[in-house]
Amino acid sequence: MQDTSVFMPLDDFFGNIGRRKAIVVCQLPLTLAMGLIILFVVLFSPETMADTAFQLMLVVHVLMFAACAALPWNRLPPWSFVLIPMTDFFVLGLTRELGGPVLSVVTLLMVFPVIWLAVSASATRLVLAILGPLGGIIASPYLLGHEVAQAELIRMIVVPVILAGFALTAHLVAGVVVRHRDVQREKDRELVRLHKATQDHQQLLDAVLETVNVGVWAMDAAGDDILTNHRFRTDRKAAQQLPGNNPFFAAEAHDVTELAESPAVLAMSGRSFTNKLIRVGSEERPMIFSVAARQFHDDAGRAKGSVLAFTDVTALVTALEAKDKFVATVSHELRTPLTSMLGYLQLMGDEPNPAFLKVIERNAHRLLTLINDLLLVASEDLEIRRKPANLSHLLDKATRIAEQEAVAKGIVINDRIEAGIEAEVDAGQFTRAVDQLLSNAIKFSPRGSEVTVALRKQEGGFICSISDQGIGMTTEEQEQAFTKFFRSDHAMKTAIPGAGLGLSISKAIVEAHGGQIDLVSSPGKGTTVTVNVSR
Repeated sequence: MQDTSVFMPLDDFFGNIGRRKAIVVCQLPLTLAMGLIILFVVLFSPETMADTAFQLMLVVHVLMFAACAALPWNRLPPWSFVLIPMTDFFVLGLTRELGGPVLSVVTLLMVFPVIWLAVSASATRLVLAILGPLGGIIASPYLLGHEVAQAELIRMIVVPVILAGFALTAHLVAGVVVRHRDVQREKDRELVRLHKATQDHQQLLDAVLETVNVGVWAMDAAGDDILTNHRFRTDRKAAQQLPGNNPFFAAEAHDVTELAESPAVLAMSGRSFTNKLIRVGSEERPMIFSVAARQFHDDAGRAKGSVLAFTDVTALVTALEAKDKFVATVSHELRTPLTSMLGYLQLMGDEPNPAFLKVIERNAHRLLTLINDLLLVASEDLEIRRKPANLSHLLDKATRIAEQEAVAKGIVINDRIEAGIEAEVDAGQFTRAVDQLLSNAIKFSPRGSEVTVALRKQEGGFICSISDQGIGMTTEEQEQAFTKFFRSDHAMKTAIPGAGLGLSISKAIVEAHGGQIDLVSSPGKGTTVTVNVSR
């Protein structure tokens, strides 16, 4: 196994301080120990220091440490630092031999280069850690030309064997450390990968939760929040401003009946459901939600909580209600004149009756008008052809035509039309809008009341207003007054004829002329519609 680390147990530390400093740190314990021994030699055996060869070895020790600090190790082969501990073996052997019995302890210092080499995953360095002490101890006396006594052979053999055992032990420990380190590093990499995967999963979940237009509420078994998305928090906050039960909190109901129907309480009781409709707020302006709920469990199968999804279906329910009203209204508006026409046709038989024919013609025109209105709002393509026109004359003519219907209901039309007002308009379409507004004013006014038609100039245009003393509208009804097919509850209950198209058609015509139409109304006091058009 290749191992180019300077000293494996401190790899991470050495990786931060650099290769040169790492080699210096590994050589430093031996240098300090040698310095301490020299101090003792000076104190207790000064005659040893007088030996020139011994002094030379001390200089070699110093040069070895200097080489560790001076050589450019990063530019040398990765294995080159091994020369330092291998040289240490021979220098220590020579130092021991020159010092004689007084410095027999120097042999023990070989443990430092042994550890340096043996604590490695490299088998080559283990062999060097075993052979190095053997070569340094055995070769030293022969290199100095000393005779080796038989008793010395024991030391020269036993010490390297002991150091070899030490080297093997250190190498085995190093192997265990390497394997443990590799396993730990693999676990660390796996943890990093899992952490990254968890982060990615969380980001994906957050993106999905914030993208869907559904309020998501994950709660524990006690009804406390675990997870919510922005849509849910927005709906919860909006519901807090409304009167009545708030389904976005557990156990928020005001009575036992509401509590039993609360989606949160149903989910906490273990029930799963879909498409449960709930209403929040007042009857006039409710928020309507479709709620679904599912429980989730732990590994043992115990319920841990529930996930609820709130979908705002207010617009859908409103549209369905409007559709039902539209079908009922249009069916009535179509059926009534058709029934009248068929009835008069049966009464005439084979003999034409001018009076009956007029009734049939009037109902036919009524049907044609309704169909034209339906086609107009369906196409949303209103063509305006502006030409100079006398608005005073157009409005006066429309008022005289409407008086026939007004007189039949006992309603008086007051004329406040300024004479001689000219403007570029589509005479047919503008008259159509005025007819719709006058028709509404008469239809929704009680017998004996008055309808006022006014027209006056203003800077850069004109203002036309039609006021009645009829049933009026609530604030909520005024907000929907210009919506296609909208009819107030009072109009539906009292069966006042109409398809709910008059105001929406008038608005389309006025806006096509570059003007604006406004409505002010009060229940029981009447309504005023104002048309403001710039020339």
